[in-house]
Amino acid sequence: MKVPYIGITGFMTSTEVGSVLNSFPANVKRKVMIGVLAGLKSLRGKTNKWPGRYPKVEEIKNIFIDHPAALNLIHYNTKEPDSLLAQLLVMTKLGGPNLHGFQLNMAWPSKKVLVYYRRQCPEKQIVLQIGNKAIELVMKSPEILANHVERYSGVVDYVLLDPSGGLGKPFDVAEIRSYLEAIEAKKTEIGLGTAGGLSAQTLDILEPLAKEFPNLSIDAEGKLRNKEDDSLNVAEAIAYSLKSLDLFESNKQ
Repeated sequence: MKVPYIGITGFMTSTEVGSVLNSFPANVKRKVMIGVLAGLKSLRGKTNKWPGRYPKVEEIKNIFIDHPAALNLIHYNTKEPDSLLAQLLVMTKLGGPNLHGFQLNMAWPSKKVLVYYRRQCPEKQIVLQIGNKAIELVMKSPEILANHVERYSGVVDYVLLDPSGGLGKPFDVAEIRSYLEAIEAKKTEIGLGTAGGLSAQTLDILEPLAKEFPNLSIDAEGKLRNKEDDSLNVAEAIAYSLKSLDLFESNKQ
């Protein structure tokens, strides 16, 4: 079973990371997923439309820290999937010694490419984000979506159902449940996760899923930002992580 995580995406400094990780209780079975955003634009040195969330790629290695609770992932997107392998290999070097892997924010990337990457970097983990585009490509069918996920078995470590895409939009519980149930029925080793509009103030939406899927991983981004400059609100991030942990701990069977 994959170790479930509580994710926070959009870190820009190691100080932010340290503040969150040092607030997390020791000896907890969940990890804190430290998400740093990157894409082909930032890889090429271009300014992203979210400058408060995308650091310069040469700074990424300085953001991740070595901590027992950390799962350090680069959340990567590209519009040139044909060269994804080369991009991932470059980003792996840029991620530095504390990088644990990637979340791929793209619709159904080539399994063959991911197999090649895992052969070269077997210690790295991969989270496959299933966003709106990926969901639309399977016609919002839980069965078709689960069949697609099953094909990544042995290559992908987690899937993250994320119709919000970092915009802070709450997910539809019934819809997400139908996808989770269909994937779970495949009995793969892939860990399950979801995201969408989560914060300390909105975790009630997660409670029914936490009861049904006690090892569910989660991620939050949009609702944890400061409105004035789109920077990470560290206090909100800490409150969300601790309240999420309490929610899952209280729903253990």
